[in-house]
Amino acid sequence: MTAVLIDTNVLVSFLTDRNKRQQESASALFETATRGHADLLVHQIVLREMVYVLMNLYDMDSATVASIVDELLAMPGIQPVDVLSWSTVLEIWPERIPDFADACLTAVAKHVRLDAIATFDHRFVKRLRKEGMACYW
Repeated sequence: MTAVLIDTNVLVSFLTDRNKRQQESASALFETATRGHADLLVHQIVLREMVYVLMNLYDMDSATVASIVDELLAMPGIQPVDVLSWSTVLEIWPERIPDFADACLTAVAKHVRLDAIATFDHRFVKRLRKEGMACYW
């Protein structure tokens, strides 16, 4: 079974209509997980970023966002992750991967030996490939 670490932009695209193409791609990925063909890992940093974006950029109230988090974590195929190798983060950040959250996700994927990271961030994809990491799309 494929194990994929999810970036914040995938969750936001899945939950909002900010980009129809991304929403369709994210929905297909989540459908794969609900059918038992993939494990989607959501790191606590991604959840924190998602909460911030939904509340501050999409003006959702905390009760609505709490419900979204609860429903997301209850979906089949979704697994929360809190492991983080700080030595790996500091090895790659900020020189090789300048965005701190992206460096954390890369460190998680390396530590847990995941199949891929799902992200819509093209700069992050380029950096992941330089690190020898696979991207879902």
